[in-house]
Amino acid sequence: MPRPLLIVLCALAPVVTGCASPIRSTPSLPPPRTLGLPPAEPAGPAGLNNRSSPISDVNERDARPGEAVTLDGAIRRVLANSPDLAAAAEAVRAREGDARQAALWPNPDLIGEAENFGGTGDQQSFETAEYTVSLAQPIDVSGKVRRRSTAADYERRLSGWDYETTRLDLITSTRKAYADLVAAQRNVELTRELARLADDLAAAVGARVQAGKVSPVEATRIEVVRSATRAEALRAEQELSTARAALAALWGDAGSPVGWATEESQVDAGMPPSSTLESLLAGAPEAARWSDEIALREAEFDLARATAFPDVTASLGARRFAENDDYAFVAGLSVPLPVFDRNQGAIAAATSRRTEVERRRAAFLARQRADFQAAYDDVRRAEISVRSLDDRIIPSAQSVFTATTIGYQAGKFSLIDLLDAQRTLFEAQVQGVEARAALTKARADLERLIARPVEAAQSSNTGG
Repeated sequence: MPRPLLIVLCALAPVVTGCASPIRSTPSLPPPRTLGLPPAEPAGPAGLNNRSSPISDVNERDARPGEAVTLDGAIRRVLANSPDLAAAAEAVRAREGDARQAALWPNPDLIGEAENFGGTGDQQSFETAEYTVSLAQPIDVSGKVRRRSTAADYERRLSGWDYETTRLDLITSTRKAYADLVAAQRNVELTRELARLADDLAAAVGARVQAGKVSPVEATRIEVVRSATRAEALRAEQELSTARAALAALWGDAGSPVGWATEESQVDAGMPPSSTLESLLAGAPEAARWSDEIALREAEFDLARATAFPDVTASLGARRFAENDDYAFVAGLSVPLPVFDRNQGAIAAATSRRTEVERRRAAFLARQRADFQAAYDDVRRAEISVRSLDDRIIPSAQSVFTATTIGYQAGKFSLIDLLDAQRTLFEAQVQGVEARAALTKARADLERLIARPVEAAQSSNTGG
């Protein structure tokens, strides 16, 4: 390589390599909220499947299908195996790649030229030709690379908030599916008990019919009841199978067997005032992401304005004159003239998007407050329903059934009275199961909105 050209390349190399500025090293994901799990150390998506955390550290007992499952074990398994969460992590990785790419300067151009050959007279041959080799580098004079990198970094942060939203949605869906599973199990137990009572009653009625104490019509009536209870037991078992499949689908394998769900003990510590919980709405990922969303629109607006100033392309090279074998340096500067395209449309679009995000944020905050109030009221109504059923309705129905059973055995009540009391007790118990499941799911929705358990919110409010 000619020495002048080598000198040019060596001179430009530090400039070119210095243009590649890496993006800031910031956490890939926002800190996980504590809803449903103890807080974990934040980490990037690359470590989601490798780090030891409550998400990936699944107990062997919880992971093996077909065995007893707990709510905590179900949540851990869902977070460790959910395809939705894995897809959200890949979206974060993709944004990280975009951010790295946005921080890079454009590559230089290596330009080779040959002049003054193939003409007429003395210019017919290559003896008088001139050869030029140069490097051309676009120079960012308005900070577009930095602004583009900033915008891409905010995009990456937003994808981290989307990841956190997906994580909390999965936890909430798991809690609600688990509540449905527990309710389905309880209904199976109730229908089996009802069928057993119908069998016992059928045996007692049959004995009384044979003794001539009651009409054979009662035996027919009790057989109808037995058939109905068996049908209800079968329906309850089918609903249990559906509930198990719904829970298994959350961790990406609807066909895997799910064992018996352990009922979680519920401590009724009372609900804190709505104002206490409403103050926590800003910590939800959907609300916290708006600061980054607004910052992104600001960065895009700055980038649009900076793009109005075109890049300058500087070149430096060496030229060889064939006729006397002399060398000389050549330098150039290319400056586009922003006569027609001054990025007017992009600036106007960025201005509108900046205003749009402010309007959307205001609309979101209004919807969030309305959703919170509705969820809080749902919890209150469910609590009243559970207390009413547990404290008054079910005990009263149980007392009536017990008294009617004793009275029927003494001949004071008819079979219809006994069956009616039995049906009333069964329906009250089913309502109790449904009310408790509704309360669990209503609390899950409320805690999803504030992104933390109600108990933790109450403890932080009281200073505990």
